Amino acid sequence: MAVVIGGSYTARGLHYQHRFLPHTQLLGVNIGGKTVAAAEQAVTRGVQQERFAFKENGATKLTATGAKLGLTVKYTAQLQKLMKAQNPWGFSAATVVAGTKDTDIKALTTGATFTAFMQETAKQLNTNRRAPQNAKVVASGDKFVVQKEKAGNTIDPQLLGAAVAKSVLAGKHTVALASAYAEPQVRSTSKKLIAEAKTLTKTQNFTGTLTIEKQQVTLSAKEIHSWISATNGKITVDQTKAAAYVAKLAKQYNTYGKSQTFKSTKRGTVTVPAGTYGWSIDQATTTAKLVANIQAGKPFTQAVATQGAGYNKDGDGSLIGKTYVEVDKVNQHEWYYQDGKLVLDSPIVTGKPNQATPSGVFFVWAKKRNATLRGKNDDGSKYASPVSYWMPIDYTGVGLHDSPWQPTYGGDWYKLHGSHGCVNNPPTFMAKLYAAVALGTPVVVY
Repeated sequence: MAVVIGGSYTARGLHYQHRFLPHTQLLGVNIGGKTVAAAEQAVTRGVQQERFAFKENGATKLTATGAKLGLTVKYTAQLQKLMKAQNPWGFSAATVVAGTKDTDIKALTTGATFTAFMQETAKQLNTNRRAPQNAKVVASGDKFVVQKEKAGNTIDPQLLGAAVAKSVLAGKHTVALASAYAEPQVRSTSKKLIAEAKTLTKTQNFTGTLTIEKQQVTLSAKEIHSWISATNGKITVDQTKAAAYVAKLAKQYNTYGKSQTFKSTKRGTVTVPAGTYGWSIDQATTTAKLVANIQAGKPFTQAVATQGAGYNKDGDGSLIGKTYVEVDKVNQHEWYYQDGKLVLDSPIVTGKPNQATPSGVFFVWAKKRNATLRGKNDDGSKYASPVSYWMPIDYTGVGLHDSPWQPTYGGDWYKLHGSHGCVNNPPTFMAKLYAAVALGTPVVVY
């Protein structure tokens, strides 16, 4: 009996030196009596044939086999370690379940099929789901606070993969989708957010002043408050809101393209249409400087940047001012006022009715001696008229010049003998006007 028992014991011990003890399990699969290679094959078959249910709030959203999930069992090293750890000479059976170490999870989920399945499944499940919201700094009354993050129920592919792996490692056949919900990346405990809220609260109570000629426009602390936020403790400004504010100022204060009221010499107050003269706020430059001033976090005064002609930061806000050339087409007369005083005046000849001199507020943008004016006559023939003094006032070829070919000026002469649009001046008078009028001088034609 002793010999039989001893022989059986020896045979058993030798048998299980290279096989797992009875009832040994891995990932829910019985591998008792199997070698390492056979055990890995059995576990692979068992895991890939198993059907897993993905559940949420008690309902099954989808099911899939381990093979469809792309689960791969690369457990040679773990099985060899288990084999060495067992005692083939012992009498007790072993039940071994793998742990949830990262190495075990990676051994299950390294395949491309697994990754693709998780991404596609998450994409399908995320239709009409609510994404998590990060904590952020928001305005609250007269200060800034950290708004708490909000949970969502969108599925994160990586978390879903981890949930599947943990279920497999635990020998379970269900996967809780709630454990794969995407998490907010920034929480209200963030030291950076807390610092940003404090920074903004300290710096948001300041005002700005924008000067437009002699006028000053105050940008209130409340307005600034509605534009700013913070990133990494630094103030950032909503560019769209700043640009909209500057655009509003431009609409209100720009003079370019707007008609002007004008106190004429003989016809009282008249309305003169827009011409080439006028200025507008350079919105891009002004906005950029405004944003920079706000980001500095302290009170500021800023002059708007402008483009065009006629802007005078020390002026009275009037576009035309007190120095200008006045051309009255009805009375066929011209005056030059300097600092509000009449310096020169003369009868003139403007364009014929079918080629009338354009009305508007223009300006002398160039001065040239001994120019030749070229164009076409009414019959289509070309003309070339040499003049001694030439001062263009618009960008279509209209200007002030001498006209030695005109025998008379004023009255109704222009109706039959008028110019092609320019203002014809007596030669002697034009010489004086040319000498007196500076570049940039407004020319009011009405």
